[in-house]
Amino acid sequence: MTLATLTERWTGAKAAERANAQSYLIELCQALGVEPPRPAGSGYEFEFPVRVVNRDGTETTNFIDLYKAGHFALEAKDDDAARPNDLLLRKAFGQVRGYVGHLPHERPPYLLVLDVGRTLVVWDRWNGDYGGFNAGRRIDLARLHQNPEDAALLRDIWTDPAARDPRTRAVAVTKEIAAQLAVLAGELEGEGYDQERVARFLMRCVFTMFAEDVGLLADEPFRRLIDEVALADPAEFVPGAEDLWRAMDEGKRFGVRKLLRFNGHFFQEAEALPLGRKALTLLLEASRADWRHVEPSIFGTLLVRALDPTERHRLGAEYTPRAFVERLVRPTVEEPVRERWTVVQAEVLQLREARKNNEAVKRLRDFHGWLRGLQILDPACGSGNFLYVTLALLKRVELEVLREIEAITGQPELGIEEVSPEQFHGIEVKPWAREIAELTLWIGYHQFWLEHHKGVNPPQPVLKDTGTLELRDAVLAWDAIVEDPRRSRPDPAPRIVHPVTGKLVPDPEARLPFLTHQGARPAEWPRADFIVGNPPYMGQARMRDAFGDGYVEALSSTYREVPDSADYVMYWWHRAAREVAEGRTIRAGLITTNTITQRQNRAVITEAGEQGACVTWAVADHPWVDEAGGADVRVAMTVIAHNPPRAVLAKVNDAAEVTSQTTVESLNADLTAHADVSGAAGVPLLANRGVATRGVELHGEGFLLMKSDAEQFLEIDQAHKFILKPYRNGRDFTSRPRDAYVIDFALA
Repeated sequence: MTLATLTERWTGAKAAERANAQSYLIELCQALGVEPPRPAGSGYEFEFPVRVVNRDGTETTNFIDLYKAGHFALEAKDDDAARPNDLLLRKAFGQVRGYVGHLPHERPPYLLVLDVGRTLVVWDRWNGDYGGFNAGRRIDLARLHQNPEDAALLRDIWTDPAARDPRTRAVAVTKEIAAQLAVLAGELEGEGYDQERVARFLMRCVFTMFAEDVGLLADEPFRRLIDEVALADPAEFVPGAEDLWRAMDEGKRFGVRKLLRFNGHFFQEAEALPLGRKALTLLLEASRADWRHVEPSIFGTLLVRALDPTERHRLGAEYTPRAFVERLVRPTVEEPVRERWTVVQAEVLQLREARKNNEAVKRLRDFHGWLRGLQILDPACGSGNFLYVTLALLKRVELEVLREIEAITGQPELGIEEVSPEQFHGIEVKPWAREIAELTLWIGYHQFWLEHHKGVNPPQPVLKDTGTLELRDAVLAWDAIVEDPRRSRPDPAPRIVHPVTGKLVPDPEARLPFLTHQGARPAEWPRADFIVGNPPYMGQARMRDAFGDGYVEALSSTYREVPDSADYVMYWWHRAAREVAEGRTIRAGLITTNTITQRQNRAVITEAGEQGACVTWAVADHPWVDEAGGADVRVAMTVIAHNPPRAVLAKVNDAAEVTSQTTVESLNADLTAHADVSGAAGVPLLANRGVATRGVELHGEGFLLMKSDAEQFLEIDQAHKFILKPYRNGRDFTSRPRDAYVIDFALA
C-alpha cells in the first residue's frame, strides 16, 4: 500500500469506518513501510495497559490506544462524527498525556493524537516537556502523500526517534563553532591585539554570522566580503566590515539592499581588526557553520572560554547540560505559569462552548499581556544559560497562547509585543560574561522567531540595548573602597615552589593591602516575578582568600541574619527568600552546594521559613558541572514559595535521572520530609557520657591530604605510610567519600 492509496482509501470513509482506528493505523504502517503493531506484551501493541494508583489507594487500569516503548504513545479521538472536532482532540491529548505519566519507565519522546484519515497531531519532549495542546504539530493526513517531510517525520517516530533530537546536532555545532573562534582569538592575540578589542570584534562577527543564517541579513554580505573580496585583498576586510556594521547599526543601505536596523551596543562601535589570509580563512570557516542550530544554553559558556585566554584551555571541559538547568527552571517558573495557563484554557473552553468567542479571545489576550509583563531575574547570571532556558520555556507557553487565539479568529496575531529579552534581568561581576549573556538571549530569541514567524521580520531594532543586565556585585553595595594602612592580609596566590610536593604555594612573607568597604549595604535587586540562577558557591575560609577580609567583614556586618560561618551562596538564598516573603516574587529557585543542609546554612532556611518563605521543591543531592572549573560537583536545588500548600522532594541517581518525586505537606530545613530532628544537633546525649568520644577532630586543613597528594608523599619516601591514615568525616559516610588522608604522628 502507498500513501496515495491510503489517502484515497480513507478520505471518503464513512463514520463507522473512522471509528476503527486500529485498521487505519495498520494500513498507515504499511504505507510508511514500517513494522505494524505486534501482539500484546511486546511493548509495541494496541491497547497497552497502564496501571494508575489513585489518591485513595485504589487502582485503575487504563489503556493507551497504540504504544511503542521508547518511541510514542498514541490516542485516537473517541468519536465517529463526520466532521472534525478539535475539542475531542484536546480530550484525547489530555488522556494520553496523563497515561504516560503513570508508565513504569521513562515517558516516550513523542505523543500522537489521531483523527482517523484527517489529522495526526504530534508532540515531542526534546525540550523536556510535551507542552500544551497548541504546542503540537499538525499533519494533514489527507495530504500526507504530498508532504514528504511529514512522512519522513512519521517514519523516524516509528523507527528512530533519536534522529529527530535537535539537541545532539545543536551541541555538536556549538562545540565546533566555539573551537573555531578560540583558534581565531588565539591568532589575533598572537599578533599583538588587546584581548578586549579581540573579544568585542569577535562578538560582532558572531552575531553577524548568526544573522546571515537566520535571514536577518539577506545575501550573506559578511561571508561574501571574506570569500569574494578580502581573501584576494586582505586590506579590503576592515573598510568592508566596518561599512556593513555601521549600516546594520543604523538600518541603512548596504550594497543594493536596505538592512534591518540592528542597533544594540554590539554595533554602536564598528571597529574591525585587520586580518591576514590565515585569520580570514578561519573566520570564513566559522561563517560556514550552521548558526541556526547553535545551542544558546551552552554557547555562552563555550564562548567565554573561547574568548578569554585564561579560560581557553578548558574549552573541551564539561559544561552544565541544558537538562540540568531545565530541572530547576521548570518548578521555579514554568509550573506556576502553566498552572495559571491551565485555568485560562478551561475558562476559554467554556466561553467557546457558549459561543462567546470574543470574550474567549479577550481572556487569551489578557493572559498574554500578563505573560509579556513578567520579569525574570538571575542575580548571578554568568553567561546567561538560566536566563535563556527560562526565555525558551516562556516562549513555548506564549506560542500555545497565540495559536489558541489564531484557532478562534482564523488569523495570526501580528504586530503585538511578544516575550523578549527586555523582560530578563541579570547581575554579574565579570564583564565578558555579562555581554555574552546578552548575546545569548538575543540569539535564542531570534532562533525562536525564525522557527515560528517564517517570512516575517522581527520588531526593530533587532538588538535592543535593554540595559537589564547589570555589571556589579549582587549582594553588597558600598560608597568607596579605602585601604587601611594599619592592616594587611596574607597573599593567597601561589608564588613559590613547595620543597616537598614541588607544587606552587603561597609565599608566607607576601602581604596584600587590607581594603575596607565604606558605606556597605545590601545591593539592590530589580523587581522580579521569578528569580532563578546558580550563584557562586564558596565556603567561608575561601571567601577571605578570594575577596579579602574587608569584603567578608562588610558582608557580615551588613547581613546580620546570615551566620558568619554560612557559605557565600546563602547570601543570595537569603535575599531571594526575602523577596518571596515580602510578596515581590512568586518563586525563587537557586543552585547551592549540597552543604546547604549543614547547620550553619540551615539557619538561613529556618529563618526564611519563619517569615513565610518556604522550600516548595528540592533535590538535596544532584550532580552538577562547576562552570568555573569544569569539574564534577554535587549541588542542591531548592525552590522557594510563600507558604506553599505542599512541597515536593525529588531524588536523582548518579546519572542525574529523577528516580522519585514525593509530595509532602512541608520540607524541613535539612531538605528532608520526616520528623524534624535537626534542632537536636549539638545537644549532648547523656547516655553516652563516659562511653563515647567525638574521635579525631582537625582544626584546619593543614594535615589533610587528598589521595593524589598522599600517593606523592609515598613516592618520596615509603616510610611515610606509617603517618598517613585514611580519614573520614560524617559527610564521607553519608555521601560520596573524598578518599582523604590525614598526617598523624601518633604523639597523643
